[in-house]
Amino acid sequence: MPDENPSSPQAAIEFQRAENFVSMYSNSVVFEPTAWDLKIIFGQLDLVSGKGIARQQVAITIPWAQAKLALYYLRLQVEAMEIQSGKIPIRRDLIPPEPPPLTPEQEAIPGSRQLRELVLKAREEFIASL
Repeated sequence: MPDENPSSPQAAIEFQRAENFVSMYSNSVVFEPTAWDLKIIFGQLDLVSGKGIARQQVAITIPWAQAKLALYYLRLQVEAMEIQSGKIPIRRDLIPPEPPPLTPEQEAIPGSRQLRELVLKAREEFIASL
């Protein structure tokens, strides 16, 4: 879903693929946040050995501003697909679990209650969207 606002900085960007451009499939995503950026590790579930192993294939690190913009555009992509094709099914066993209650030690960490409430709210909104 490209940005169609002609005054937008993205409208002036021409996208070209580098010679070493790689396209891969991923059904496993892991996030590694730091104070400076977010590493996103993509992999693929492998059941060959008889148990599930996520074989990590590539990692991309992006600054937080790009992560926030990507969140916006990813949400638009998913919601546009659901408008066109109906709800994307999520198996019940893949629904993110409710976070456990905070321990007394965790309660003492500044922001821990707010973070837990954020996770609970996001999970509730996710489940309502199914």
